Amino acid sequence: MSKLIVLSNRVNLPSANGHAAGGLAVALQDALQDMGGVWLGWNGERVESVDEQHFSVYQTEQVEYVTCPLTHQQYEDYYCGFSNNTLWPAMHDREDLIEFQPDEFRTYQKVNQHFALELSRIAEPEDMIWVHDYHFLSVAHYCRELGMKNRIGFFLHIPFAGLNIWKDLEVSEKLIQHLSEYNVLGLQTEQDQKQCVDVLQYYLGGMLTPDQILVLENREVKIQCYPIGVNPELIQQAAIDAENERADTTFSFDQIDDHKTIISVDRIDYSKGLIERFNAFADFLKQYPEYHQLVTDLQVACPCRMDIPAYEDLFNQVQAKVDAINHQFSQGDWNPIQCTHDTIAHDQLMQIYRQSDICWVNSLRDGMNLVAKEFIAAQDPECPGILILSKYAGSAEQMPEAIIVDPESPSSMVNALKKALVMSKSERIERYEYLIKGLKHFDIKDWRNAFLNDLKAIAPTTITQSDSPARTVQHRS
Repeated sequence: MSKLIVLSNRVNLPSANGHAAGGLAVALQDALQDMGGVWLGWNGERVESVDEQHFSVYQTEQVEYVTCPLTHQQYEDYYCGFSNNTLWPAMHDREDLIEFQPDEFRTYQKVNQHFALELSRIAEPEDMIWVHDYHFLSVAHYCRELGMKNRIGFFLHIPFAGLNIWKDLEVSEKLIQHLSEYNVLGLQTEQDQKQCVDVLQYYLGGMLTPDQILVLENREVKIQCYPIGVNPELIQQAAIDAENERADTTFSFDQIDDHKTIISVDRIDYSKGLIERFNAFADFLKQYPEYHQLVTDLQVACPCRMDIPAYEDLFNQVQAKVDAINHQFSQGDWNPIQCTHDTIAHDQLMQIYRQSDICWVNSLRDGMNLVAKEFIAAQDPECPGILILSKYAGSAEQMPEAIIVDPESPSSMVNALKKALVMSKSERIERYEYLIKGLKHFDIKDWRNAFLNDLKAIAPTTITQSDSPARTVQHRS
């Protein structure tokens, strides 16, 4: 009997209560529970050398978790280096932050090969393999080199860079060739799908069929967008349960009961538009002093990738900006911004969403951003909050009933915040009803099933990498 094998950079081992941590983890966990299978990836630990790099297995009734550490060099070169100093800024249109080191790229390839070898060891011929995100663009290539003919799908959770970015990346031809060895390439949005098709055709040629299959000389690859969703019913129940229990939250709503509250939840990443949003909030407070002591901005800003100088610098900028705005505008016991760097439990976060009046997602570039969808799912249908959403977040494609803003335009953000603060209850309910209907129409299980059904429909690979003659890439103008 065939099984599903999932490969992701990090693996979420089940917690003591059996629940995975969040959206993607839940979706993959459910897929594996339904079909039976294996979840493969990095366990978050580091060791000195490859001699200590062994795979370990944690078995539950339905799912086998197979994880290994990275060496310190792999962590620096594969993870911090090529993945997050080269690919991440490239995919988020930050050419100014792209750093490329050939040694880091070589390590990236070795790590991809390392996991491909483990896939070849654990996969039976009929098993389906689902690879996730930019850490593993090349895994299918090494699987094919090993003679594997399995159906292998790839889903990119972040944006797909435009052709102008790929042209400036000196290893682009190799990476695009490797990407084309997956059977299905999944993207978040129609824009990402179009850019992926354009880039593959530029480097590889081929003809695109009406059902989004790129026909190349020796194989076919389906390129399709599958916008990731959430589980609205589960989130709604979690928010209700947490509210009924009146559990303590990170933010003290009792002290700001008469305030309008804005919630934003972001990793401290330059793609999230944090500084731009804080500046716009400060502009709002200057233009509308009547809102002083009546609106409070609640910010969950989780540090990440602090080993990378750009992220450490941004963390310091965020702290300095929050301190400066609070120093400028605070009155009595009111600080306009309450900021925490702590990770908040998922159920508690849903409670915070339900209690907040406004959610502000200000991404400068984002694959999807599930905060926007989780906020709507957590709302009280009889008195919902309002969503301010950047036009550059992938979720804006499916959520036009939010207040859509340009995060690079201060006036757009200031006007949106004023509109949200004065919006009537009837309009908030009308917008909410459209948004929640959309979330239920294509939820996280629909996302998972749509991708896997397309992968099942693909014929297993009949031509492996070793069968494929080398060809000169003909660039299209």
